[in-house]
Amino acid sequence: MEAASPPPRSTRPTASWDLQATTESPSLADTFASLLNDVDASFGSIEMKKGDSMRPGFSDPARLPSTSLADVRELFEQLAANHMRQVRDFMIDVKWGEATRAWVSVCEPAVASLRRAADKLELPELSSALADYHTALEAAGLAPDRILQGDTKNLLIASYERLLELMPQAFALDSDRTQREMIIVQALLLQVPDVRKVTIDKLYAAGLASLDVMFAARADDIAATTGIPLKMAERIVEKVQLYRKELVAVVPDAARSSERATLASLARELRRQHVEYEQAAASWTDDAVAKKRYLRQARDETLLRVKVILARLGEVERLAMIERVPFHKKVESIEKFLDEATEAYVPV
Repeated sequence: MEAASPPPRSTRPTASWDLQATTESPSLADTFASLLNDVDASFGSIEMKKGDSMRPGFSDPARLPSTSLADVRELFEQLAANHMRQVRDFMIDVKWGEATRAWVSVCEPAVASLRRAADKLELPELSSALADYHTALEAAGLAPDRILQGDTKNLLIASYERLLELMPQAFALDSDRTQREMIIVQALLLQVPDVRKVTIDKLYAAGLASLDVMFAARADDIAATTGIPLKMAERIVEKVQLYRKELVAVVPDAARSSERATLASLARELRRQHVEYEQAAASWTDDAVAKKRYLRQARDETLLRVKVILARLGEVERLAMIERVPFHKKVESIEKFLDEATEAYVPV
């Protein structure tokens, strides 16, 4: 999987609150608050420009505001894409059929602050769509079942579709969801003993390539459809259902604390396994050879668990890079992500 090409450098004027203009980026929440405050000041200049431009003889470029409304809106879309990260994560889970009510309290502050910004930037359609989506969130918070299903799920999806139409950069799910899902399904399957690429190919050929299908699949149906042994099919179902239980057991928050804590534990285990593997590889005794074989398998299994969490967090490009580097670099990349996540995953 190739990493996405970097977006072209923008030529717009640099504002005082521009993320690209600072040597040390503030938190997303602080940046968004600054945007909301500075828009008020910018609007005074923008309104002056509108009024003065109607007067005969208005030609003094020094009186033009340094930051236009178009510039503000462009930055707004860039910030919104990051600001809506947890909302996109939530909606991916909604479409997988495994979202819980606990996500509502995480998403509501982000949606509310984005709506305030849309109001200030005179984006009435977006503001209205956000209000409708917020209503759907409130209904989800009052749903009788912990797992969001039925009319509650449909209302969330329908109201979100309007947001996707208005601002695809901030709300797009399909590509992100597909990439995450492919990684998660494959990593789960490879954790099952004796499952190899040929087995995965048979599952995919039978249409068993997505989480919602795998969640609903029965072992006897898998065996009959794919031709794989029933015992292996039972182990696959057991692994997938265990992941499903883990998925709905997570208590979400804007900082993704649970996933990050699990990932930190796995990273420590992965480093320990790799150090011991390197030590065993330096010896040629029979015991060292056996230990090397065991540790190679153990660290591969730990890495598969890491991949599931990173995919859930949307770190698809990082995972593609991890695939291409030596094992010690894989460990370093995971540890680097954890360091960066301290700044990146902040409450809204």
